[in-house]
Amino acid sequence: MDPNNPYAPPQVALIDAQAAQSLPGWSPGRLQLLGWLSLGYLVATLVVLGLVFVEDLTGLGDALGVVNTLLGCYLALRLKAFLESRFCARGLAWPVWLSLLFSVVLEAINLYWREDELGVGFTPQAVFYFGLAALLGLTILWLGIVLLKVENAYPVLRVLAWLNIAAGVLMASVILFLAGILPLLAAMVAVALVFFHGASELDGSQAA
Repeated sequence: MDPNNPYAPPQVALIDAQAAQSLPGWSPGRLQLLGWLSLGYLVATLVVLGLVFVEDLTGLGDALGVVNTLLGCYLALRLKAFLESRFCARGLAWPVWLSLLFSVVLEAINLYWREDELGVGFTPQAVFYFGLAALLGLTILWLGIVLLKVENAYPVLRVLAWLNIAAGVLMASVILFLAGILPLLAAMVAVALVFFHGASELDGSQAA
């Protein structure tokens, strides 16, 4: 408090700034690596989508799809852990783990059932596959809503939340499932920016 002005507000550090000064288990280098892995995940996803249209490289697309799915699961878990450490985020466990479960099952189905086996119309395989896809969309929507509730969050985290909400709504509709890929691609960039922002914040607090 300023002794010359008893009505001045006390000069204390912002709570948000204090929170970034101590994050056990996290370092600027580690967060930067996660950010670059997120961008690599985006590039790999684009490659997988491109290989879908190249029949001669179906095997390569399948292998890359499995590796990319596992990388996406890892990044989702790291993002969850970082948000819980940095912002004391709550309620992420169920939507994150369910989204990982549905993603892995859908990837396994893509390996086991080909497009001709899924068939056209209300075949049992198609109903099961798109039912899981709708559940994945609802889970992503749930995750976006939970992310919106994170307090004192980075602005880019708000963007990530809305991208998840948009993707979840589109994917849950089934009819617009493919359109839901677009906000998900943008969400990958937002995830990378969250990690980069955290790295910059930690680097600045350590330098101070």
